[in-house]
Amino acid sequence: MGTDFDGAGIPAAWNMLAITFLAPTGVDHWCAPPPAFADWSPEQWKLYAIPTTKAYDGKVRFDQCRMFNISYDTVPSGPVVRGPAIPEQELTASSVIPCRSWPVSVGSDTNRTYQYNETRFVDSAVSEFDLVCDRAGYVAHAQSSYMVGILLGAVLGGMLADWFGRRRVLLYGTALFLIFGIAAAFSTDIFTFMVLRFFVALNMMALFTTGFVYALESVGGPWRAILGISYEYTFAIGFMSLAGIAYVLKPWMQLQLCVVLPAVVFFSFYFVIPESPRWLLTQGREEEARDIIEKICRKNGRPYKSTMKVVDEGATEDEDEKVTIFDLFRTPNLRIRTLNFYYNWFVNSFVYYGLSLNSGNLGGDLFVNIFIGGAVEIPAYALSTLALLKTGRRLPLCISMVIGGVACLCTMIFEKDVYTLDWPIVTCAMIGKFCISASFAIVYVYSAEVFPTVLRTTGVGSSSMCARIGSIVAPYVGTYGAQAYRYLPVILFGITSILAGLLALLLPETKGKALPDTIEQGEVFGTKLEGQAAAMTEKPTGEENRAYATDSMDTKL
Repeated sequence: MGTDFDGAGIPAAWNMLAITFLAPTGVDHWCAPPPAFADWSPEQWKLYAIPTTKAYDGKVRFDQCRMFNISYDTVPSGPVVRGPAIPEQELTASSVIPCRSWPVSVGSDTNRTYQYNETRFVDSAVSEFDLVCDRAGYVAHAQSSYMVGILLGAVLGGMLADWFGRRRVLLYGTALFLIFGIAAAFSTDIFTFMVLRFFVALNMMALFTTGFVYALESVGGPWRAILGISYEYTFAIGFMSLAGIAYVLKPWMQLQLCVVLPAVVFFSFYFVIPESPRWLLTQGREEEARDIIEKICRKNGRPYKSTMKVVDEGATEDEDEKVTIFDLFRTPNLRIRTLNFYYNWFVNSFVYYGLSLNSGNLGGDLFVNIFIGGAVEIPAYALSTLALLKTGRRLPLCISMVIGGVACLCTMIFEKDVYTLDWPIVTCAMIGKFCISASFAIVYVYSAEVFPTVLRTTGVGSSSMCARIGSIVAPYVGTYGAQAYRYLPVILFGITSILAGLLALLLPETKGKALPDTIEQGEVFGTKLEGQAAAMTEKPTGEENRAYATDSMDTKL
């Protein structure tokens, strides 16, 4: 039953990363010609009306946002020559103007300002909403607003599921996700598109969070950790498959519909799964919970009495002292470690989404970059799991983040458009993506072990909020950072990652150790006083502590 929700990682990845194809960066464009020049080819028009500019690599290209300030009332006869009567190097600031808006054809009520090269991207949201020049920043706004929806969806989804039950939130969350997702495909302006995508994200996260919690409540022991790992793999599969889907479905409306419509299968969960017995127990609906558990035991061939004993014990495990987020900062060691983990979570999300969402700026082919970016995650998760089992937590986290940061910085060594598909740049970026994917998996496990039991959910949950902030900031760094200095995004990705890796060395190793339960144990965990605190406490460290990847699972979503 619990594994029914693993597939949610695929549509989650589709919708998270769809913006890279819905509104791709690097779409070539130039000022549109007036209707009188409709018979001219783009090459003739650009030669006549578009000034040239020297790019960062020293190459001369046609300007994408300006045109000559000359009369376009009549079409010149004879061979096409440059519009101005003086050499281009002698032009002044007043000789060029921003692109003007013209009717698409004579007598048309529809105007256009830009003309696009749609060889690679046909009918994208960029050409639909003119997301270029002074409007290019709306692409970053759209993705960041999606990430804000993810943040709020995680909070609201959990609250609603606790109030109204898991099945009901799954039903209404699926319905709203489909409604907003389908409506987004028919947006008539970028603002409507952004608002609808925000609600897509909010409901997607509420849907996923509820489904994942239900899955965790339905299994126990090592299966909880397996569920978390399997989600990471399905997210990577969604990442890879998105490249193929976007390659086939070029128009943005078709792609938007394709990434949301498969979620209709989630409706079936409402009719084939019962309500969570654990939730029913918390609501005092004990008879319903026992009936469901009895049916499950009978179907699985499990003894009913022993199963109910485990459930009853689990229901009383959470009767600990009431704590708040402020308790994370009450003692010095715990405070420093909390801030360390906050920074690590922020950087992991910042770099992960910075590399993922800015694949179009790496050079090479966007479809290939996205596919490889998803493919490298699969061995990264396998390697991180092996490292956790064999080596520990601190050193693998440090090494993966430092190497990932260095790989990001190495992308500056190579110039674009020199090598086939810019393979040296893409290779360095994918090494960085591999490492940051591994560190993302490690930091969750690591932080869940270092925070004491009474603060574990609070610690991991607040760390997750820092990760969400990183994902909100990443699109702006990729867009505006590159405009300020083309290497600024990878410099920030590299330096912040290296620093996070080095800071990880200040954290205590947890491999093979009994995990802290109380705040007092958490404060001295990994210090010389650790043994004394363990001897003084009356509450033994339970086996449930070792199933660290359980009750508050957070992922990249």
